[in-house]
Amino acid sequence: MSRKPILLPASMLIAIMISQAVCFSQNKTAAAEKLQMSIDTSEDVLPPQMIRSQKGYAAGETPGRGIVTSFLINKGIQGIQSLIDNRKKKYSSDYSFAIKDESFYGHLSTDGPFDPTGIRFKGFTVARVSRKENKTADTLFIARFSIDTSESRIREIMNNGIFRLRLDTFAIKSSRVRLPKHVKELNLDFEISFVSSYITGNGQISSDVTVGKFLYSIRNAPLDPNDSSYDKFYNSIAKKRPECTGQSFLIPRSAGYYKDEDTRAIRQCWGQGLYSVKVSVKECSRNSFIDKVIIYSSGDILSVGNSSLQKKYGSSSSGGGKSSGGSKSTGTKK
Repeated sequence: MSRKPILLPASMLIAIMISQAVCFSQNKTAAAEKLQMSIDTSEDVLPPQMIRSQKGYAAGETPGRGIVTSFLINKGIQGIQSLIDNRKKKYSSDYSFAIKDESFYGHLSTDGPFDPTGIRFKGFTVARVSRKENKTADTLFIARFSIDTSESRIREIMNNGIFRLRLDTFAIKSSRVRLPKHVKELNLDFEISFVSSYITGNGQISSDVTVGKFLYSIRNAPLDPNDSSYDKFYNSIAKKRPECTGQSFLIPRSAGYYKDEDTRAIRQCWGQGLYSVKVSVKECSRNSFIDKVIIYSSGDILSVGNSSLQKKYGSSSSGGGKSSGGSKSTGTKK
């Protein structure tokens, strides 16, 4: 049931059909580019035929591990993630993408705030595209991430209300940070955040709550399409290491009401789950400025980039608005 990664041709001369793409404001060094982001949606990402049946157990029916116990064990799993040290700004470049107020589900629910039926979020694409006058637009960077719908991850969505992301496509042939002439490879980090605002059945309002965070690191990515290693690297990266570090809770549905079509009565329901996606990309030209941090696959993942980690790595930039982005960079010394 796992989705095969999409292989990107080395030339990267592809037409990106992004229905919600918006040109973002840039600094002077990036004036010849535009940042684009789009959400990939479907009527139903998890149709019934993809969900395997399970037996539900009442308390005391089974000894040992049950659904809840196995969830607690999963929360103890640790992953090691390499991160670009944000303090070395003169050797790095940051830019960000954001899309706000998307619907995670395709319809209302009468079953509860975390009803997983009708998920329409399939993934998202971010890209940098050249925009020089009188020249054909050229894709300089593209990355596509999707929700993991392999069998074990579907079970996790259904049982624990948690979803994971995986890399489908990545390729780059031009960096934002200026590289020394002898440097032909680049390091990148993706920091992906899911943010939601919702109201509970008892009237409690939660605004801009981070419900999930993911990290994905790429090291020694070749930049020259004529390099013999270029095709091999980008055609294999999603096969060798597709999973992102981190997790997200399902987007909460807000409590609300609807008018019953048959009885005309006003009844309680839960909405379509409004959310925003923020993607921060960090580029680095020096391998010596890569640190490692332990990320816990549990609720602690929600604090990544906040409090304790900000003291060491600094806060990460992210865009705002319906579809917005920004960047900041300084070149390396030559």
